[in-house]
Amino acid sequence: MEYGSASIIKGISINVISILGTIAVIQFLPNKKTPIPPKYNHSFKFYLITICLLGYTIKGTAYEDILEGATNGTFVSYLLLFFDATVGLALFLFMQKNIKFVVVAILLYVLLLTFAGSRSAIIFVLIIFICLSIFENNLKAKEKMRKIVLFLCIVSPIMFYYATNVRSSVDQSSVTKLLVGRISMVELASIPIDAINDKTMNYTLYDKKYGIINQLQQSFNEVSPLNLFELDVNPNQYHRPIFLGNDELSIIDKYMSMNMTLPTYFYVETNLFFGCILTILFLSLLYYFWVRNSDNIYLLVGIITQLYYMLQYFDWVMLVAGFYRIFLTIFALKCIEKFFNIISNWDFRLKVSS
Repeated sequence: MEYGSASIIKGISINVISILGTIAVIQFLPNKKTPIPPKYNHSFKFYLITICLLGYTIKGTAYEDILEGATNGTFVSYLLLFFDATVGLALFLFMQKNIKFVVVAILLYVLLLTFAGSRSAIIFVLIIFICLSIFENNLKAKEKMRKIVLFLCIVSPIMFYYATNVRSSVDQSSVTKLLVGRISMVELASIPIDAINDKTMNYTLYDKKYGIINQLQQSFNEVSPLNLFELDVNPNQYHRPIFLGNDELSIIDKYMSMNMTLPTYFYVETNLFFGCILTILFLSLLYYFWVRNSDNIYLLVGIITQLYYMLQYFDWVMLVAGFYRIFLTIFALKCIEKFFNIISNWDFRLKVSS
């Protein structure tokens, strides 16, 4: 699909201004001066559990089927709420004492998610690499991560092609466009802007699905065992009917998720000026809140691992579900840590008594 030059320029502008503005603001905010020490002895074991569960889930299940909910309601899908592989990798690299097997852990993560059809695995590794600098483990893992990140960046186009092919048959002529769009976010930002400029946006459907009331209701359904509100797919599933004119009924039988970037979301809600201001304000406050609460492992790791999704912005429902999964995964790690510590203490006592 082609977009007007005005939409493309506005899409570039709103994203660049928002990010550069945020960077400028946080220069005046307090930062984390003391590296965060590791605190877990068994996070690598926990990470391996997350990888095994993920591998079991995708074994014999097509990627599109997973996206469309083929595994929903299964016991394994329930366990995955407590054993998220991305969070597991972050916890291992950030918080593992006497860290080892860095390259193995990263390769397992990237290969498994790529074979599953995910095109974001390398991006998450890059985010973790950037954020590693505030942790003490940076001294031990930095060089290994630098080499593996460089290697992954080199092979990333091939892996992107493979992951895209896993999802569906690849149109050779569109692979480059998909790759550039994935990295730059320009196209994703331009779609809503173009719809507004051309007056083709379905405002009624947007207000109904992206409205704060509906998002709060669907968020509650995501984290509660009780579905007190009418069930619906996430608001981002309605992206194509709202901005591209697709039939609203077309999303029922097919996974059609799309994102628009956080600055574009605020632009749609307000205008260009306030879209940039609200994005800068939101990200700056998020950074300040993150620094002030960096001793809280839930918020520390949660914000890092959700940052990419925040910048992409699918919808608030997906972000709430993501944080919910992160909190459950960290809770599970703490339980596993206590379990293995108890076993280790028993082994030590048995050896001493013998």
